[in-house]
Amino acid sequence: MKVAIDMQTTQAQKTGFGFYVENLVRNLEQIDRRNEYIRILPETEEDFTSVRRWWWDQVGYPTAALRAGANVIHQPAFSAPLRVKIPVVVTIHDLIAMHFGADIPLGSRMYFGRWMPFSYRFASHIISVSEHTKQDIIELLGIPEEKITVIYEAADEIFRPVRDKDRLAAVRQKYQTGERFILHVGTINPRKNLEFLVRVFGEARKKVGPSWKLVITGKKGWYYEGLFGAVQELGLANAVVFTGYIDEEDKPYLYSAASLFAFPSLYEGAGLPPLEAMACGTPVVSSNTSSLPEMVGNGGILLPPDDTAGWVHALARLMTDASLRREAAAKGRKQAKKFSWERTARETIRVYERVMRETQQR
Repeated sequence: MKVAIDMQTTQAQKTGFGFYVENLVRNLEQIDRRNEYIRILPETEEDFTSVRRWWWDQVGYPTAALRAGANVIHQPAFSAPLRVKIPVVVTIHDLIAMHFGADIPLGSRMYFGRWMPFSYRFASHIISVSEHTKQDIIELLGIPEEKITVIYEAADEIFRPVRDKDRLAAVRQKYQTGERFILHVGTINPRKNLEFLVRVFGEARKKVGPSWKLVITGKKGWYYEGLFGAVQELGLANAVVFTGYIDEEDKPYLYSAASLFAFPSLYEGAGLPPLEAMACGTPVVSSNTSSLPEMVGNGGILLPPDDTAGWVHALARLMTDASLRREAAAKGRKQAKKFSWERTARETIRVYERVMRETQQR
């Protein structure tokens, strides 16, 4: 069996989709010698507009896959090709654009909120990255449950506790974090609930002292100005650090240097950052919405994303109690070990084999 996999998201500055594809393909190739995995890439690395992405999904990628002799096409991030005569597997990470369409620019809203969901109906089988996303697919798209398999992602193997004091000091210096800080990793957009995080951090900081900082990573997109304005309004300009995009190799050191990780997101299809933090031994406080309870489990503190008092209390306790942080870190590492990319790859192979069998039986 020859499986074509769209690698477009691994080009340029990778985001969550790119890391998913990269980890999946690496593990498929390591554990499976019977089948062949064909990496398909566009000729250029420039950012895709919605129109160009549509062309690549529907024409460029499937054409290249068929020319390479693929028996199965896997679209691991975007829309399913509609007019191909071989099985198509699609990974759906979330249906954020259908929940938060008003927060997304019009072109992206039409592509991610209308076209992609429409295309999913043409897939032979769908991989969902969480039970929550699976329920979204069933309820919002009307796709039968038997066409969906839940396969969890995992933290990359680079996410492990770092004890090297010199490397930790270097990453603190590079990103100007200070000695004691709360970390948030992810994109900067309204769904991440970052104004709420800034406010509860400010209240917790009043209780424990001014030496603490809040470090927010992520590219400074269209939402950044409003968030920065909230920081200024609360008088926290010297306490909140915006790092911009961070190098992937720095992430384990940044997680490990942080005293705790806070993630009050309103919606996540999978929610990998809390899992990465737990794998690094960093205590996690997370919202209890969407897929996050599936990932965090008993490995962190789960709270409603609008519970101001609860968040202030949880942050302040962890900021002041080192023994509680150690206990939370141990629970988090135990939870993170439940997930692995080898398991993800093995379960994905079973989906490929299933769609091939179903095609042959027609």
